[in-house]
Amino acid sequence: MDQEIQEASSRIDDALNHLKRELSSIRAGRANPSLIEEVPVSAYGTKMKLMELGSITAPQPSLLTIQVWDAALVNEIQKAILEANLGLNPAVEGQTVRLPIPPLTEERRQEFVKLSRKHGEDTKIEIRQIRADVRTALQKAKEAGEISEDELNRKEKFLQDLIEISTNTVDGQVKVKEQELMTI
Repeated sequence: MDQEIQEASSRIDDALNHLKRELSSIRAGRANPSLIEEVPVSAYGTKMKLMELGSITAPQPSLLTIQVWDAALVNEIQKAILEANLGLNPAVEGQTVRLPIPPLTEERRQEFVKLSRKHGEDTKIEIRQIRADVRTALQKAKEAGEISEDELNRKEKFLQDLIEISTNTVDGQVKVKEQELMTI
């Protein structure tokens, strides 16, 4: 495989991994630590991810607990969770923050489905931009005489196949998340 295609493949993998993280942060009614791991918290004069400040567990299907490592940060963590607008109400017990996960309303499920689709569409846009960047690089290489017309066509065909597989993967991930959200 050529450098341009390898770079495109790497960038697409990054985009798909980002989508996977985004979708896992959308709650589906069950307690899942990934729901709050990325929540930004003001700590030590900077913004840190919640997962860097405590141990997050799901001891029950409808409960998350955060064992905060530094007691001075408990209130900051509570504030960050409220500001994240996840529909969660943290309860503080010493150095532990408890997050009961309320069941999702039909309206909230629909909002999350729309959000999932938006993340999927954003990822597809990013993938199409990668395709455009690689095509531009390939055209420049052809104009500079670095690759032949046949080689250009072969690489563009391979690139298009890669893009189609990737967009199908995006659609599949979004569809799985939608089914998860709509299952009560």
